[in-house]
Amino acid sequence: MCESTAYLITPEGERKVMDYVVDVVPKENGKLLLTDLLGEEQLIEGMLKEVRLLEHKIIIEKVK
Repeated sequence: MCESTAYLITPEGERKVMDYVVDVVPKENGKLLLTDLLGEEQLIEGMLKEVRLLEHKIIIEKVK
């Protein structure tokens, strides 16, 4: 499968925000729309920092 786990980096550290992410769409005002394998959506404030395809990891940095 090709789904990944999304993590949000904040000054407090890294935390998981969503498992089984299959789609990341940039939205206005510094937000990203994440969609998982079952179609659940989550809007995250932040910018895409890194995607590690071999590790199935999406890193999002909190907008300051």
